[in-house]
Amino acid sequence: MMRVKLVRPLYLLIAVLLLTFTLGGSTLKQANAETTNQKASWLWDTSLIKASGPDVISFYKNQGVNVIYLQIDRKLSSLYYRNFIRQAAAQGIEVHALDGNSAWALLTQRDKLTTLFKWIANYQATAGTNEKFAGIHVDIEPYLLSQWTTNQKSVISQWQGNVQYMVQQANALKLPIAADLPFWLNNFKVPDGTSTLSSWMLQQYSSVTLMSYRDTGSGVFNAAKAILAEGAAVGKKVLTGVETNNTPEGDAISFYEEGADFMNQELIKLQELAQTYSSFGGLAVHDYTGWKALVEKSYTN
Repeated sequence: MMRVKLVRPLYLLIAVLLLTFTLGGSTLKQANAETTNQKASWLWDTSLIKASGPDVISFYKNQGVNVIYLQIDRKLSSLYYRNFIRQAAAQGIEVHALDGNSAWALLTQRDKLTTLFKWIANYQATAGTNEKFAGIHVDIEPYLLSQWTTNQKSVISQWQGNVQYMVQQANALKLPIAADLPFWLNNFKVPDGTSTLSSWMLQQYSSVTLMSYRDTGSGVFNAAKAILAEGAAVGKKVLTGVETNNTPEGDAISFYEEGADFMNQELIKLQELAQTYSSFGGLAVHDYTGWKALVEKSYTN
């Protein structure tokens, strides 16, 4: 009798633990599904949405992409944008309007920003519900200008003014606005010295995508972690970017030499490292053309 009393509770305990583990695993999967990070990619070549839009969307869907940064070409009929965004939406993929220029940081270029936002406003007003842009994404890199070395404080101040202007325009359109930033921007201060330039940018934009280009997961993480920490401090999301194109900046910058399979393995490692920061918002792969070529190369090797 004593043996039966001991064994039966043990069986019951095991059964409860198994049930808890099963339900817990299901709950965890559900929670993960509800808090999925972004997996984004830049699409600069707008001729592709005219010639092979469904192929582009199919590729992105297979790669798990849920956000496309799509270059705005005002010479291209909005019909192509409407078709592409509608097809992407059917696959659960958001499309954000992408544009930028290094000189757009300067006040003399404010009219270029106005033209962009007028185009987006007009487009949104005429597009169907499932044909609208879900956000705006800008790529403005004034550190490539000669003025960055000759009159840096003025360039930064003008850049700040144009960022605030863009945020106001995006708010009027009720669209989130994000920006590409270099991972080293925390090395610079705003002119009044109150914060790093990267922290200031984080506080303006809805989120930022770091050009944290390295060819290992740990390398990308190490490049990004300072701004991930800043993002956590101000409550903003930071996406970590990776490069797939052949770049003259050196082999350590891009996954071009290592291939798609290696990159995918490293992206898993990157996510494991980066998700320790509450600011981690996902991954961004630069860009469609390079990524597609990388995948196709892996099939032939």
